[in-house]
Amino acid sequence: MPAALAGQAVQVLRLTDTANRTVALLAAGTGPATHLLAAWSSDSASQWALSPPLPLNGAGVVSASFGPDGAAAIVLNGNRGETVAGPGASWRALPPLPPGTATLAPGPGAALDALAVHRTILTVWHLAPGASTWATTQTINVPIQFGSSA
Repeated sequence: MPAALAGQAVQVLRLTDTANRTVALLAAGTGPATHLLAAWSSDSASQWALSPPLPLNGAGVVSASFGPDGAAAIVLNGNRGETVAGPGASWRALPPLPPGTATLAPGPGAALDALAVHRTILTVWHLAPGASTWATTQTINVPIQFGSSA
């Protein structure tokens, strides 16, 4: 852990395997002083590379996801998102997320999709590398029988 976070409580928020490594999202510290770090295993799995700490400043993590190449993306309350491309990269703030964004899906080459839900409608928004706005790519009406639990 970075020296500034040494001795802090650490919680694993998400852990997954990608094609060539294990990736984790860690929360270090508590309360408003919590920082997020992404961690990537090496080929030997005995060494880990850490992202720079991302101060949450009291924000809460709504969802976290990983891409096939090890990129991490998080949705924070307040319609905010952050992503980190991989070992050696810094966290990058995203443009304001589309309304109703439930999660982000990192794709290859720094592309991102935001999956937004409103009642029975799923909308997929795309953020191309270098873009500053999200573009709608797909809208799906998901038939749900409300009031039915049987």
